[in-house]
Amino acid sequence: MSRRRGMTLIEVMLALALFGMLSLFVFSIINSVLGLWQTGERRGSGDLSFAAVVERLRGDLGAMHTGPRGWMILDDYEARGSEGDQPPWRLPRLRFLAHGGSLPADDPTGRNAVEVAWLLVPADLSGDSRAARLMRYARVEDGNPIFDNERSFGAYLREASGTPMLDGVLWADFTLVASDQQRFTQHRVPAESPTDFPAQLELAIERIGQDALRRPLLLDDAVSPSATTITVRGNPPLQTPSFVLISQEWIEVNGSFPRLSVVEHGARNTAISDHARGDTVLAPESYTATAALAAGGRRVSL
Repeated sequence: MSRRRGMTLIEVMLALALFGMLSLFVFSIINSVLGLWQTGERRGSGDLSFAAVVERLRGDLGAMHTGPRGWMILDDYEARGSEGDQPPWRLPRLRFLAHGGSLPADDPTGRNAVEVAWLLVPADLSGDSRAARLMRYARVEDGNPIFDNERSFGAYLREASGTPMLDGVLWADFTLVASDQQRFTQHRVPAESPTDFPAQLELAIERIGQDALRRPLLLDDAVSPSATTITVRGNPPLQTPSFVLISQEWIEVNGSFPRLSVVEHGARNTAISDHARGDTVLAPESYTATAALAAGGRRVSL
């Protein structure tokens, strides 16, 4: 009768080694899947937040006053950091008159005109961070409009709280498009004028989520003004952005993570500088949308 032979020490060690290798493989697969899921979840959350903002903006523009009293101003204003070597940057703002009847939250009576403003406000008032907050301001017009006057509007902003619409905005662009496809990033349509309004607004935003701010990408190598590549470490977004922000400098890039090719240093009117290994790299996600103006922007005679 034969006896069953047990495993030798070498066989046991080989089995344990194979089991360890298999465990590491499974763990790496699970870790990759979880990373993709978390990244997708962050992107989905950002999509929902941006969609809510777009719906609110469309509602405001759909309520725009296009009669003789209607007016609109698209311009920007200057923000400046404490670092003297960085030029100021421009933050867009949009102001217009709307019908209160279409904005019950702002005018419960529905009988008044409402002044509406959308603008970026720096999250850090010292200007040392490019992160901004998209804000909405609205007030019932009492026969004395103030949003169309630079001085009175500035005084109003210093006292008003406004409604935060979107945090973590690193860059934004408001573009008005006329019916003949002319495009404006600066535009003014005064009240009591025969001038039509543009037909629609294009909104482009680059935003960083709170999780990405808490656990940002980091430079894996120092970056000099002559560097042609950027190597980063960390959990990157699903899509490679066209621009990354390192300290106060925008750098245009292409390629894929973790090694990006530099297209332009000092993009978007920022100063070129050196960056050390371990510096934070902000890789924003891009969102775009369009919103039609009331009556296609045609001035209505009442």
